[in-house]
Amino acid sequence: MTTTSRHGTDSDIAPVDLSVVVVSYHCRSSLLECLRSLETGLSGLSTEVIVVDNGSEDGTLESLQALHPDVVVMPMRVNAGFSRAANVGFTLARGRHVLALNPDTVVLDGALEVLVGWLDDHPSAGVAAPRLLNPDGTDQRTARALPTPSAALFGRRSPLTRLFPGNRWSRRYLSGAERSGSDPFTVGWVSGAAMMVPASVIARVGVFDESFFLFWEDADWCKRIGDAGFDIWCVPAARVVHNEGTTRGHGWAPRTVVWFHRGSYLYWRKHHAPQAWNPLRWLAAGALATRAGFVMANEAVRARTSRATHPPEPIRLYPTK
Repeated sequence: MTTTSRHGTDSDIAPVDLSVVVVSYHCRSSLLECLRSLETGLSGLSTEVIVVDNGSEDGTLESLQALHPDVVVMPMRVNAGFSRAANVGFTLARGRHVLALNPDTVVLDGALEVLVGWLDDHPSAGVAAPRLLNPDGTDQRTARALPTPSAALFGRRSPLTRLFPGNRWSRRYLSGAERSGSDPFTVGWVSGAAMMVPASVIARVGVFDESFFLFWEDADWCKRIGDAGFDIWCVPAARVVHNEGTTRGHGWAPRTVVWFHRGSYLYWRKHHAPQAWNPLRWLAAGALATRAGFVMANEAVRARTSRATHPPEPIRLYPTK
């Protein structure tokens, strides 16, 4: 296993075209599939792959040592959160461009070459992201406008969007879904599951805000990069499959619900209500707390229904004929 730190004394290490930073946490099989896809997806580039592991106890580190000895591995020992772990990876990166990549992704052939080429040809680009696809090949609708209060009602998973997919508020927010061709287009933000940023932009804007433990750090980063005068691009010719089901296929755990809504509140407070006296800050806190409670209650009902429909097999102390 390669565990390294590149500070000061390693300044003579040659740069590469792209550093891929993956944060892992109890996702060994997904991570290994992701790394296998990179073996072919990075064929035309000089690259490095950095895995920052948040204290996995599922054999992740041992598998990396055995199967991917060239990967740079940084064990965090504990679950430090996505933003903090990714920032450690960014610090180690020596690429001209840096790709934040989720472990539950599969990079399709040529995708990363397309993104590197786009950033090289467009100096005003601060982010280049692929078209994120569901495993069935449909658009995941993660290229979108910057979040507003209406996003809570008309986001990509909201009941109103599922019931009325053509409504103007959902279409306005999920703006990338309207672009069915292969021409690149600008948006407000893209998913941190796969987003490429020039190292020069990171040096100017900074890294993820570590106040965001999980969720919404990508929206905050894109907002800051956009505010610095750079464009946020989705480049559909580059495609990456994102299997969100591997992390949330069995519903949302209570702590995940809390992280999601806390991140949403932090984004709103930071960019729309920074003043402590602003009543919109407290209104948002109350609304999001109510929404989180509703989601957790709904998940609890769903889990009970699932157990009733699919009861566990009885434990047999003795073999039966």
